Amino acid sequence: MTQFQTVFLPIVASILIGCWITFYFGIERRMSPRPDPSSFSDSSLIKTESLNIALTADLNSAVLTGKVDIAFQRVDGNCNTFVLDSKDLHISKIVDKDSGDELEYTLGDKYKDFGSPLSIKLTPATNSVTIHYKTSPSASGVQVLSKEQTLGGRHPYLFTQNQAIHARSVVPCQDTPGIKAPYTAQITVDKPLVAVMSAVSVKSEKGDGTTTYFFDQKTPIPAYLLALVVGDIVSQDISSRVRVWSEKENIDKCAKEFEDTETILKAAEQVAGEYVWGRYDLLVLPPSFPYGGMENPCLTFVTPTLLAGDKSLVNVVAHEIAHSWTGNLVTNANWEHFWLNEGFTVFLERKILAKLAGPEDGEAVRQAAHLLGLNSLKYAIEVFGKDNPLTCLNVDLDDVDPDDAFSSVPYEKGSNFLFYLETLVGGPSVFDPFLRSYIAEHAYKSITSDVFVNYFKVQFPSIKVDWEAWLKTPGMPLVVPDYDDSKQQKSVEVAKAWSAGEISVEVWESLSSKQVIAALTLLHTYDNVTLDTIKQLENSFHFGEAQNSEILFAWCRVCIKARYDEIVERALKFVTIQGRMKYVRPIFRDLFAWEKYRQHAIDVFENKKGFYHNICRSMVEKDILAAKA
Repeated sequence: MTQFQTVFLPIVASILIGCWITFYFGIERRMSPRPDPSSFSDSSLIKTESLNIALTADLNSAVLTGKVDIAFQRVDGNCNTFVLDSKDLHISKIVDKDSGDELEYTLGDKYKDFGSPLSIKLTPATNSVTIHYKTSPSASGVQVLSKEQTLGGRHPYLFTQNQAIHARSVVPCQDTPGIKAPYTAQITVDKPLVAVMSAVSVKSEKGDGTTTYFFDQKTPIPAYLLALVVGDIVSQDISSRVRVWSEKENIDKCAKEFEDTETILKAAEQVAGEYVWGRYDLLVLPPSFPYGGMENPCLTFVTPTLLAGDKSLVNVVAHEIAHSWTGNLVTNANWEHFWLNEGFTVFLERKILAKLAGPEDGEAVRQAAHLLGLNSLKYAIEVFGKDNPLTCLNVDLDDVDPDDAFSSVPYEKGSNFLFYLETLVGGPSVFDPFLRSYIAEHAYKSITSDVFVNYFKVQFPSIKVDWEAWLKTPGMPLVVPDYDDSKQQKSVEVAKAWSAGEISVEVWESLSSKQVIAALTLLHTYDNVTLDTIKQLENSFHFGEAQNSEILFAWCRVCIKARYDEIVERALKFVTIQGRMKYVRPIFRDLFAWEKYRQHAIDVFENKKGFYHNICRSMVEKDILAAKA
């Protein structure tokens, strides 16, 4: 997924609540010493080999009903119980797929946000099971929008968001990135709705008032990359392997904004190697989607907040495309090693952007992006606290919901570490071939940080790195490379001038959208911005009316920090017409910290919280708890 630099756990509140629960009940419940602390399943005993999913989507009740066939291999020949992850699922029966005999099972108590273990008793001959079930209307991985919440206003709309551990609310499975399996699916929907998935569409069959869509994902994927959308959507081809999907009211605008996707994909192949997934479709979701993008294979999800009109925010597409190699092909074995997904992807993303910029400017463009990323990293560490263990590259997630640990740290601290390693070995000319060989060697696998470290040591035996310190030290990176700041100098100068009240329309007109974003982001770091300066900037440049979401976001934060009352309602409108956590959480958090408007911001959120995706809603609710504490 794209980095959402400002999505953080309100650590103190969470710890206090957890301690109270432990004290009150007199016990301490831990997930396990299993390979993935976020999963009830144990991949050292049994592994899923394939899934075949058959579901009917009822958008009026917000429920998916059907079955899943799971074929598996017993790693331990003595294993006679298949434990799966589930969350709020109603299980009607489980049978041996081959014999049809019913199998005994137990559904454990729900434990926090991890759901419940589903334990199936196996016979010696059982090697695949069929689970008949339906999802809950409140499934954490599913959001169903009413027709009024869509652009067309004619039909409801369903989409899933399964990262990190929400696939278990959609299908019973081994919900861990340490297990990869191919899947097939058939999804039945009411006409005229269309279903698309993170797989290749094979065919469709029309029934009495329904259509059934068939899908095949031949490349093994982890459960979190299972994705489904059902809606009144249409598509437009960009190239023979790239297609853009959205509601028809938006399709021309979306196709125009993302018309360069094939070019980005080709640049990515030059950096990382052959694209193995066949199609690269891109779907623009409704505004409540909580992330910038989600790298579902064959069907990347993106937020409509990218529709700036000038393609200035399509770097998110470069990030999601980069995931086709780092994350989707080479995957973190569990969420404690998330930097292997996101740090590598940010690093690749910026190499792709450099390739697109050309040989003259490319390296400076790449390093400018690294410099700008340091600002979000500093903010993340400020929110968490510099000594918080969740600011390490390798984190301990025993009994911690991975959603609560997400931040820009694995993204920016991880990519910074890779840039540092690149400088150690001799620069891009040496590191780029290593990166491609790393991807090729570990493709289709799920790995830990140790695997990367050992591979690096074999390739560069004379290079000395304090791996333990880099991976386990909280706070800012041990070393921040001396990045080339030539591409950022103009934004630096503009931010400095604006902070001093020196405002030039001529200079403003010479800035690109990206330079404005950088200048406003830097301006937010100044403590001397006066209300008079804020008013002059707004009167001169009308930032509060910006259609570019990044500009509006940065401007809202600058104004709130300066305690500019007139921005409050504009900021609240911005965070209640879209649900991207990168924008929603920092602005609400800023307003919660402004005592004058804290309760008003809380009231607005409470009134609008039905609009947000479950993930975003629960994170803001935790921010409110922290603010009240």
